[in-house]
Amino acid sequence: MRRIIAFALLFLVCCSAARADGKHYLWRVSKGGDTLYVAGSVHVLRPTDYPLPDVMESLFRSSAGLVEEIDLSHFDPESAQLQMMKLGAYPAGQSLKTALPADVYRRVTTLAEKQKVDMEMLEPMRPWLASIVLLDNQLVQDGFDSASGVDIHFADEAEGLHKPVIGLELASYQLGLLAKLPEKAQEDMLVQSLDDATSFSQDMQALLTAWHSGDTGALEKELHQEFGPYPEIYTSVVVQRNQNWMPKLESLATSGKQYFVVVGALHLVGPDGLLARFQKDGFKVEQL
Repeated sequence: MRRIIAFALLFLVCCSAARADGKHYLWRVSKGGDTLYVAGSVHVLRPTDYPLPDVMESLFRSSAGLVEEIDLSHFDPESAQLQMMKLGAYPAGQSLKTALPADVYRRVTTLAEKQKVDMEMLEPMRPWLASIVLLDNQLVQDGFDSASGVDIHFADEAEGLHKPVIGLELASYQLGLLAKLPEKAQEDMLVQSLDDATSFSQDMQALLTAWHSGDTGALEKELHQEFGPYPEIYTSVVVQRNQNWMPKLESLATSGKQYFVVVGALHLVGPDGLLARFQKDGFKVEQL
């Protein structure tokens, strides 16, 4: 379930448009004598993408606590799974076949057959949930694992080190954002999954290469490609959430304690990104 929530957001201008050699997807955010460290997460990785850079691990270990999109240390996957299925199911008499245009439905059945996904399982799902299931399956087939995601990695380390974990929002809120999308936006989300399936492996490798090298320009390009055609989804899953997070992040940044923040990489870049918002509010932002 953690993986499914994260995958949904993959459908998923900071300091510099291009990286400097030796930089990581990690920033120091400071004002006066107060400091916050912010790392961009890829929610799913492969075991071969580890170990993470020493500077990330060192700054995390020296932090007073971990800040993530949701508090994974108190995450209840069974409860979230039930909520997801409740929010993502059509009422009796409706299905993907009755709701989708015929050409889109044919593409769904073709991809499901290719992925060996049972259409009887997909039929009662609203488009936003069906799109996530198909994306989830594609990632698994390509060797990605939610247990290797950056946010899960640091949440597990925080538990072992008895560090507090602070969530910026609830998993139920994340699911609610998708469930409340208009039908057309949900259909767009599903069509994007279908389109992405043709070049998925190459696109994920490009994203990971940019992340490993701290290339914010490439990630900002990815942001525009993913969300440019879908401004309603972008506003809901990126802009509004960034706005909601900022008061809590700025409060933590000026708390007198050093926190380590891990949020999805695409939340950091672009004019609506967290780094630009920190700069606008008078914080110094440095890529490490």
